This record gives sequence, structure tokens and C-alpha cells, in this order.
Amino acid sequence: GAATGQATGLHERCEAAESCLRVLPALGLRDGAVTSDEYLPYTALFGPGEQRVQAFVDATIGPVLEWDAERGSALLPTLAAYLDNRCSPVATARALHLHKNTVLQRLDRVSELLGARWQEPDHLFRIGIAVRLRLLGTTIGTP
Repeated sequence: GAATGQATGLHERCEAAESCLRVLPALGLRDGAVTSDEYLPYTALFGPGEQRVQAFVDATIGPVLEWDAERGSALLPTLAAYLDNRCSPVATARALHLHKNTVLQRLDRVSELLGARWQEPDHLFRIGIAVRLRLLGTTIGTP
């Protein structure tokens, strides 16, 4: 009855609070009071169902992650900077303190790994989300 519903609600609120504790430091928030509702998009992604998020990341940018892991390369940070710099190789090179040709070579490798269509709008949207989720997940200690 009502007591069961209250207990279930309490359990969900505790899970949300626990997810918040994991996510907030990754967002640079270490002090102050917050409600888990304010960070619901993050707690939904990094809460009990985070296996689905990891599956999405792996399916979307897995080849890039594997390449970096096997070779100690920096395709993921290059890809993140490229997205953050409006897909401009020149601005990306500037942001990473690299030569433009180095960035272009890395982006060519990304094309080989993700396919020639990776820069089409829908693909780029998914890749952008996957990159951000991966970087945030790495910051909060998920694979």
C-alpha cells in the first residue's frame, strides 16, 4: 500500500542522490547544496542504467577508444577539441598547440575508424554526445 510506495520513492531518491555525488565533482561542483532534480540529465545517464550509456558510447566511438588504448594515441582528445572548435582543423590545432597537419592526420585516422560519413550532421551529433559522455564518464570513474 502507501508504505510500500513511500519506500520505493525513498529508494529512487537515494539512488538519485548517490548518482549526484558521483557526477557533481566531474562537473566541477564540490561545495554547496543542490537537489538531485537540478542534475537529472546527468544522474539519469550515470545512474543505475549506465550500461546503456556505455553501450552507446562503445557503438559510436568504440574504434577510436580502442585505437587510443592500443597505441597510446590521442584521437579522442583531438576529436573532442575538433567538436569544441566548430569542426575547424585550424582552431583545433591552435587549441591543442599542434600543427594543423597533425590534426588533419588524426582526423583522417578518425575517418578510417568511424567511416567516411562520420562528419554528416546526424553522425556528428551522435559522436559529439558519445565523446562528451565518455569524457564525463572517465572523470567520474566509469569506463
